[in-house]
Amino acid sequence: MAEILNKEDGKIVISFSVTKEEFNKALDVAFKKIVKRVNAPGFRKGKLPRSVFNKMYGEEALYQDAVDYILPNAYSKAIEELEINPLAMPEIDVKEMDKETGVSFEATVTVRPNVELGEYKNLGVEKEVVTVTDEDVDSRIEQILSRQAEWEIKEDEASAKGDIVVIDFKGYVDDVAFEGGEAKGYELELGSNSFIPGFEDQLVGHVAPADVVVNVKFPEEYQVADLAGKDAKFEVTIHDVKAKKLPELTDEFVKDLSKEAASTVEEYKAKLKEEITKEKEELAEKTYADKVLSTAVENAKVNVPAKLVEQEVSGMYKNFKSNLERQGISVELYEQFTGKSSADIKAEMSGEAEKKIKTSLVLDEISKVEKIEVTEEDVTREIKTLADAYSMTPEEVKKNLGTNFDIKSELIIKKTVEFLNENNK
Repeated sequence: MAEILNKEDGKIVISFSVTKEEFNKALDVAFKKIVKRVNAPGFRKGKLPRSVFNKMYGEEALYQDAVDYILPNAYSKAIEELEINPLAMPEIDVKEMDKETGVSFEATVTVRPNVELGEYKNLGVEKEVVTVTDEDVDSRIEQILSRQAEWEIKEDEASAKGDIVVIDFKGYVDDVAFEGGEAKGYELELGSNSFIPGFEDQLVGHVAPADVVVNVKFPEEYQVADLAGKDAKFEVTIHDVKAKKLPELTDEFVKDLSKEAASTVEEYKAKLKEEITKEKEELAEKTYADKVLSTAVENAKVNVPAKLVEQEVSGMYKNFKSNLERQGISVELYEQFTGKSSADIKAEMSGEAEKKIKTSLVLDEISKVEKIEVTEEDVTREIKTLADAYSMTPEEVKKNLGTNFDIKSELIIKKTVEFLNENNK
């Protein structure tokens, strides 16, 4: 029989047990599993009698495996009987364990905490008024032309910010060359701030070929601990200086660039203005929606259980590691470069994790208060939308989503966010 011992906000302590018959059956299962691994003189592996095993190792050697066998089912039955909906892995202690009485457990279960909603309608959040100026269009054109630019070697002209210098360099600390401080034929864009502060500035104003001595100081928090905060000297040879040559904005260039969607420069500028306006409107809409949601969440009172934060951080860290590995970077290398330990990284994630959980709980509460529901027609429509977006059939979408994906819950969240937006305009 299961029983609730204590209730707190976001946490319930329960007790539950298994009978001596169930425990003895679990001991039998544990023995059959363990005996296959036991080497005993005079017996073939897996053929050691139970009585001999008990004399050699004591029956208590089976207890942990027996508990591992019976616990998942016993816990599931307990929370079902008590109608508890756990949100995280429980903390379970064995209180008593005996062949004659069975096993009793005590579990601390993380459950949905109380959510006290504040104001979430008519919040007075204002959406940014979108304006697109000629300067915005000119800036976009400059970016486009820059991407189409070619690099030409400057003859007898000094290097300037925005130029690329082709260099050999070798670095020294206390007149001793250090590892990783040397390269040949390196192309460095001046002003990119990709090197140590002050390095690029000292390469401005030189005519290639030129030999330059660059004196810098490594930042105090530099990723290589042996170099952090130290003065360094770099012997640099500038082989070439390359300047960016932008193409001329002509009607012919515009036709080719836009694949003849525009035939003149003015027409192209008008289309760019429409494009920029659409981008700004979409950004303004997203910024507005984010502000509405964050304000509604800030106005609510929720004590987010630490266990939920810990669980969310664990998932975030797992994704973080996977992303690094896809880039060919190990966590160890990342920690070496950044000087951050895994504990530091997880600590940084905890704030975001808590905010994410609180947002989810607040949205869930609003959906219940406002009786926001999802119909089968909504689900069918969403699946068709996804199918059209990814050029798939609805059946393929369902298969890819998998049985664990709760599309109704996702749609309720989506509808609740839409409700907040509509009620704050």
